[in-house]
Amino acid sequence: MAEGTSYGIVPYMIPEELAVVSAVVGAGGTLGAVIATWSFYKNFESTLTSLKLHAAYVLFWALTCFLMRWDHMGSMFGGPKVLVDEPSAVQADKTVEDGTAA
Repeated sequence: MAEGTSYGIVPYMIPEELAVVSAVVGAGGTLGAVIATWSFYKNFESTLTSLKLHAAYVLFWALTCFLMRWDHMGSMFGGPKVLVDEPSAVQADKTVEDGTAA
C-alpha cells in the first residue's frame, strides 16, 4: 500500500521534473527495502516479531499519505488553497461572455 501511494503521487510532486522524482522514489524504495530487511530481520530472533514490526512500519508510512497536501490540488479531505487558472476554463468563460463558439 505504501509503495503504491508513493508511485501514485509521483506525477503531482514536481511535474516539470518527472524523471528526477521518479528516479528518487524508485531508488528510495530499493534503499528502504535494504534498510527494512537489515533493521527488522537481522536483529530479531523470532520471525513473527520481525513480521509484526515490519507490518507496523509499513502501516505507519501508509497512513502518512492522508497528510499529503498540494496547494494547487488540495488533499484527500479538502480543496486547493490556491486557485489555478486553467486555459480551458478561461476560454470557456470568454466564449460565454462573447456569445461565440470556440
